[in-house]
Amino acid sequence: MRIAKSLTLPLIMAGLTTPAFAVEQGETYVGGGLGMINYEEDGVADAEPTALIGRLGYGVADNVAIEGRLGFGLTDDEVTIRGVDVDVEVDQVAGAYVVGYLPVADPFSVYGLAGLTYGELSANAFGLSFDEDDTDFSYGLGATVDLNDSVSGYAEWVQYFDESSYETSALTIGANYHF
Repeated sequence: MRIAKSLTLPLIMAGLTTPAFAVEQGETYVGGGLGMINYEEDGVADAEPTALIGRLGYGVADNVAIEGRLGFGLTDDEVTIRGVDVDVEVDQVAGAYVVGYLPVADPFSVYGLAGLTYGELSANAFGLSFDEDDTDFSYGLGATVDLNDSVSGYAEWVQYFDESSYETSALTIGANYHF
């Protein structure tokens, strides 16, 4: 009986300090957020449109998920190119990623993601529209906080496109529902 009492406190303390899994195997989540996009092109002022980005994820192992994303532009941004005002807008973004979570302390986790993104951007000037699309390897970092058993909030930075003449990244803030 004395041995059981002497082990009780250390086991309770270990349980309090061991972070829970951020995503469990077999868990599904759906969510979305507001993305502040940053489009940088050589010789052109940065454009900063916004986008709504939805996500659907599935835990393939504890703290590892596969995730699909689909987004569309909410607002455009106006930049001046050689004296011409040009509206820049995100038409759509879609991608598939592997997300690895590192629980820091219950309820906080950090994560990294890597995968492929398809995106379409349009620019409008003088009533003319120019569309450009691309696919690229993407990567990013983020943090989550569990707000309750079903809802978590997140903030992340993702480098969606990194080409020789331009790059596109986003800072996104949102929430996920886990079931």
